[in-house]
Amino acid sequence: MEVANIDSKKSAIQEGHIPSSDTAYTAVRGGAFKSALKLVRLHYTAGQNIESLHSLYSEAMNWFEAWHKSEHEFAIALAQETGQDLQLDATPCEFEDLYHFQLALDVVSIGILLGEADKVRSAAKLMSSSRHTDMLFESLIERYVPDTSQTEEFFHEVPYGPLVDVIYTAQTAVEASAYMLEYLNGWYSAFKETPWYNGHLEQTDEYSNYEGYWAFEAAAVCVLYGIDDTSFRDHLVYPKDLADWARANHVLDRVNAVNPSDIRLRCEAGQPCPQAGYWFTPAKADSRRAFKQGDIMPAVDSAYGATIWQWDADQQK
Repeated sequence: MEVANIDSKKSAIQEGHIPSSDTAYTAVRGGAFKSALKLVRLHYTAGQNIESLHSLYSEAMNWFEAWHKSEHEFAIALAQETGQDLQLDATPCEFEDLYHFQLALDVVSIGILLGEADKVRSAAKLMSSSRHTDMLFESLIERYVPDTSQTEEFFHEVPYGPLVDVIYTAQTAVEASAYMLEYLNGWYSAFKETPWYNGHLEQTDEYSNYEGYWAFEAAAVCVLYGIDDTSFRDHLVYPKDLADWARANHVLDRVNAVNPSDIRLRCEAGQPCPQAGYWFTPAKADSRRAFKQGDIMPAVDSAYGATIWQWDADQQK
């Protein structure tokens, strides 16, 4: 079904009957991307060999790029037609929208788990207009990009609050597991307004809206931050096979994102500063300050819980 959807959209594009100033110009490419990403989910749900997901993910990324290119062309055409001053590089994957934000997380999370570092970087670049606005998104891509972020905000407290807590609040492995289980338990019900919700109830001989229910971002966080998933790995929405494959294939060794000096250092409160320079913590606004190597990093009173200091990419005074 999804292959047919993609083929029909390819035909519409090749026929070239849709002007770039028409919203359908970008919508048809966005639809092809969503169908291609759905194929990745469907193949994982069906238990296909994880190696086979690479080509499907590449196809989805090709459409993701085409969607962004068409959005750019649409903005240019609309600006010329209306005389409006429009943002020409805006991503159509709007972070404010829960469904679109989930798509953004899926794109980078699946790429992380498959070891597709270059494609993760490409996705981050395509969504550059929304960079530095969400700390969860930035926490997923920070190993892959040279420009780290100081944002202390994130969209969609429901459902993503507990997942942010896994990274920034948990002080022990037990607490991290507890936050992750809270996240997984609340994950499905949070997406009631999305197109795929209750898809298993929409099935006929010719059509199915079911694609599997997977919190790929949970597995990506576990792999990136060394979270032990033993206590929750059998949760219905946790893609444990993909997490296991990522670890077994040492996907983080393939990152080679940037010069090692550009990768953000982290240091917990109470620990000695590993490198002299400017640091900040998302636990407190305007927290940027200089430390000497060996200084004990201080804790701050914050709702975030644990204080994690992060190396500032900008070392100018």
